[in-house]
Amino acid sequence: MNPRNEVTVGEMMTVDQWLKGADYQINFYALASSYHALALKAGKPNHLEKTAIYERNDEQFELVKGEEAVKGILQNNKEIESWFKKTHDHSMKVVEGSLITTSPSWNVCISLYYKSMLYGLIIHTFPTKKDADAFAAGHLEMIPFQTLFAQGYNCSKSTTISMKRDLLLQVTKKCHGSMDINEVLKQIITALNQVFPNWNVHLYLTHEWKIDHDLSIKPLVYGMDNHNRLAEHAYLKGELQIERNEKQLNVFAPLRGKQAVYGVIELEADTDIVLHTHDLEFINVLADTGGNALENAELYQQSRNLNQDLQLINQTSHQLNEKLRLKDTITFMTQQILVSFGAEQVGFVLYEEGEITVLEGSTPVFNDPSLLKKLNPLFMEMKYHREPQFVGDSKSHKLFQHSYYRSLLAVPMIQSGVLKGVVIVLDQKPYRFSYDHFKLLQSLAHHSTLAFTNAMLHEKLEKLVITDHLTSLYSRSYLDQQIRASLENDGYGTYLLFDVDNFKQINDTHGHQIGDEVLIQVAKIMKENIREEDIAARWGGEELALYLPKVNLEDAKKIAVRIVEAVEYQTEPPITVSCGVSYWHHHKTTRSLKELIKEADDGLYTAKRLGKNRIHVVQENSSLKEEA
Repeated sequence: MNPRNEVTVGEMMTVDQWLKGADYQINFYALASSYHALALKAGKPNHLEKTAIYERNDEQFELVKGEEAVKGILQNNKEIESWFKKTHDHSMKVVEGSLITTSPSWNVCISLYYKSMLYGLIIHTFPTKKDADAFAAGHLEMIPFQTLFAQGYNCSKSTTISMKRDLLLQVTKKCHGSMDINEVLKQIITALNQVFPNWNVHLYLTHEWKIDHDLSIKPLVYGMDNHNRLAEHAYLKGELQIERNEKQLNVFAPLRGKQAVYGVIELEADTDIVLHTHDLEFINVLADTGGNALENAELYQQSRNLNQDLQLINQTSHQLNEKLRLKDTITFMTQQILVSFGAEQVGFVLYEEGEITVLEGSTPVFNDPSLLKKLNPLFMEMKYHREPQFVGDSKSHKLFQHSYYRSLLAVPMIQSGVLKGVVIVLDQKPYRFSYDHFKLLQSLAHHSTLAFTNAMLHEKLEKLVITDHLTSLYSRSYLDQQIRASLENDGYGTYLLFDVDNFKQINDTHGHQIGDEVLIQVAKIMKENIREEDIAARWGGEELALYLPKVNLEDAKKIAVRIVEAVEYQTEPPITVSCGVSYWHHHKTTRSLKELIKEADDGLYTAKRLGKNRIHVVQENSSLKEEA
């Protein structure tokens, strides 16, 4: 130790010791760490209290290496820069005051220049001016250190910039070569982790993308707390947001595309981390690259979805044009919507003469009266306003509230300005359907309504051809056609022929209008006492016929007696009918249509002759009379 207690760099360390401590890396941060360690070790006996190495970052100096209680940031860059000339003649300055600590001290400030740019400071603190001056007296020995620091700074900066440039190029290629949202986000996070290995990275996303669970996703909740507000500001303003407090540093970078902002990247680090301008530039460029890639992927997916929707509409229109039966039309549309929407229930409801009718081909749940009761306010609203309904959660909807089916889409089916019906789509999960589903359903309803209407008209015309206008029973030609088919395909069947007793007298007494009413009443009683597959027809004049496929003679006689009795007690004015019955069975005898009709006609004649208001079976030569 020299007799004046002067501290020189040579007494603190040598260049060899310094480089060895940095593992011979010409790297600013490694050199700073080695310098700081040696300074602490060698300087304590010479009253050296603190050593801090700072790097310039815009208008402030940020701590690279220092002990605890050393300030992390030095403000007022212009004043600090004014301490030194922009040459190496006066690269050291002795300054009094609490520059890097809160306690009063004397500071020896060593400037670090690269190409006439002040990029850093080394500050040593001493308890007295004498100690500080003694250290400053040996400032010429700092020249090799300043030169190596400059080389290390240049190397670090060049390496970092080159690495970031290469990484951005790789990320840009991979992101714009992929239309997978997950892949784009992974590339962004991987790049950030490589550049900032000690930072935590999170994502705030604004779109409902299906994201892998291993990605850290946070909800962007507006106005919840200050942390979320910074993310919100980054999203709304499309600008980088930075917050540094006592605990941590947070950076929020918007994922900007050309059309919109698709989310926010959050980077979280310790508060003493140095954040450079080129770091922020890298984050911004990477976020923009990611935002554009996300936008391209989103537009690509939208294009694919639109193409699929158009294909679905085209296929649906093509298929609907080939189908004529209303049931087939509804069944086809139901299946298309179930598959395309991933829905649970689809129903087609018809508005007809003030009544609501669920069309066959809808899913079975729409036959539940309790569901229709829940839907009725919605049906009435759509009937008068004709506005489609999009219900994300039925629990909060004023017109449709259901504990099980939470999601609903309802679209009116309008043809030539006339409301024909409504198509309803249901699912038990809330918010199951997207707005795209809603628009697609409107398009499908629009394209299918014409086929829907045509199928209804076709069936009405078909029914007019095969139906008697007065009684709404089938025509005689249709009855003959169905009996021939049954004789060919079934094993047995029964034919009943009814005639209104004393029909001429009814017309003469009450008039032909009452006579028509009587026929309508008898037809109604017949339809109420048969199955759906049975065929009731008007044979001609006051004669009505009934064919019962696959019904044996004993059951047919019971049906005939029930009808004869009902006519006698349920008509107004009171009337009676007579009935002839014929039966066929392929094991017993072969019957032609003509023979079957003749036997029933003979039986009717016999019933009339025996006193009317009865049935007669020719094969058994027996009559049944229901007593009044």
